[in-house]
Amino acid sequence: MQDFRRDAAKLLTPILQIPYKQAAELLEVPPNSELGDYSFPCFKLASERGKKPNEVAQEIVKQIKISRSDLVKEVKHFGPYVNFYLDNSKISKQILSQIYKKKNKYGAGNPKKDKIMIEFSQPNTHKAFHIGHLRGTVLGDSIVKLLKFSGNNVVSATYINDVGSHVAKTIWALKKYHQFSKPKGNPGEWLGQVYTESVKALEGHEEFHEEVSDILLKLEEKKDKKLQTLWNVTRNWSLNEFKEIYKTLGIKFDVWFYESKIKSKGKKLAKGLVKKNVARKDQGALIVDLSEYDLGVLVILKSDGTGLYATSDLALAEEKFKKRKIDRSIYVTATEQSHYFKQLFKTLQLAGFRQADKCEHVAYELVMLSSGRMSSREGDIITFRELFEKVKANAVQEVASRNPKISTSSANKAGEKIALAALKYGMLKQAPNKTITFDPKQALEFQGDTGPYLLYSLLRAEKILQKVRIKPITNVDYNILSHEKEIKLIKKLGEFGDVIEKANEQLAPYLIATYAYELTKDFNEFYEVCPVKQASMPHKKARVLLVWAFTQTLKNAFNLLNIQTTKVM
Repeated sequence: MQDFRRDAAKLLTPILQIPYKQAAELLEVPPNSELGDYSFPCFKLASERGKKPNEVAQEIVKQIKISRSDLVKEVKHFGPYVNFYLDNSKISKQILSQIYKKKNKYGAGNPKKDKIMIEFSQPNTHKAFHIGHLRGTVLGDSIVKLLKFSGNNVVSATYINDVGSHVAKTIWALKKYHQFSKPKGNPGEWLGQVYTESVKALEGHEEFHEEVSDILLKLEEKKDKKLQTLWNVTRNWSLNEFKEIYKTLGIKFDVWFYESKIKSKGKKLAKGLVKKNVARKDQGALIVDLSEYDLGVLVILKSDGTGLYATSDLALAEEKFKKRKIDRSIYVTATEQSHYFKQLFKTLQLAGFRQADKCEHVAYELVMLSSGRMSSREGDIITFRELFEKVKANAVQEVASRNPKISTSSANKAGEKIALAALKYGMLKQAPNKTITFDPKQALEFQGDTGPYLLYSLLRAEKILQKVRIKPITNVDYNILSHEKEIKLIKKLGEFGDVIEKANEQLAPYLIATYAYELTKDFNEFYEVCPVKQASMPHKKARVLLVWAFTQTLKNAFNLLNIQTTKVM
């Protein structure tokens, strides 16, 4: 309702002699509709004028001039408040006509000309893709869709760590305990189990750590052909698994970055920082002392000559801005890395990287099991594939029980969409700074704040339109849409553009998810008391337009959350 808040504020500006945006911020929403849509408290103004608040409120009401074109139809004062009543008929016409005109572009804001790269997901090869990865993956994908929806030039990217210490540990365990054997099951997931095995085997054995370090150095130098062959084969096991997962999720990347391809350049940049007096040697390692900025010490090259995350990220930043010609780089990673990215961005700034202030970190908290925190090192994880198959099986069973005549193929397709909606919405509905304890059973509920509930409500609305068999048109009597539930739904539809704007500014898809749930609740409240098929023809036509506007707006929200609709539940 922010647009209508401005309409009320414009009537105040000539009296208060302040910009209407400033006046809009002073408006409040009354506790009940009898007191209007917005109210202006006169306490502060009364104090400045040396008068009583109710006297000032009376004076303002007398000075306000309403024209025929205004969306405000009446202004009253109640004690110390100036209360604004909107013309619901004009508002209904404006909102519903706008949705009808813009359709799948309804809600899109004004684009910026910057070229923005969103880097997200970033799974490590030789480890399992678990539900923690899922949160960052769907969050980044939704941010991409959100910025694209508003017309921005967006490049989606993922950065694969395919040559770190975890890779050396996994390959060490493969050589030592498995003689290069290929598993019978999923090779990508099996590598994650081997990694956990390696971590446990290395505990308390310093001599084994030296063997791992030797493997890591050889991998980075790329001189051991036999080792390179093993690395290539196992790397592809992981990459193939990742690509299958992204296909299942309906996610595509414009650019794939690999640490193995940029680490050597990162080492050169790290050594160059010594000449720039940004870095120095400390016990054989290269460090950047950021203590004066309260950021501690960042190690950019280990004493044995092998690299770290920072080594490669120095080169990656240059790759993004200079070769990809972007204007803004957004990294979507876990909150655990927040301090590291502050160190990285400060190091880039000290190194004279002029786009350092164009680098941003969007952090998200952990996804927890009911038993506690997950850990790849301990093997205490739920893989994406394991979770998805479990949720999908339950969804397929639910669809089949609700639709006895449905084919197995159709039940599987519907079940997969419902499962993905449950998973994606379950990850996106929470603000990124909140930890998620994911409950698969609750996420599949057809009631409450869940993806399936939203899908079911959309399907319900579409079936209403099918039964009525009247096409939505804007040439309707808007005055007839006067029921409080109709008005509430219409005003909620009108908020979509403002929600999009805030979500863009904050890079916060959870605002879209929250809006979708609130909109759906308002629709179901409307549906319970405002029949469409049984209504008289003028009212039927108006309600058809309203129901259609709801379906269109919810679909627009679904597109931003990358949730596919289904024709059967």
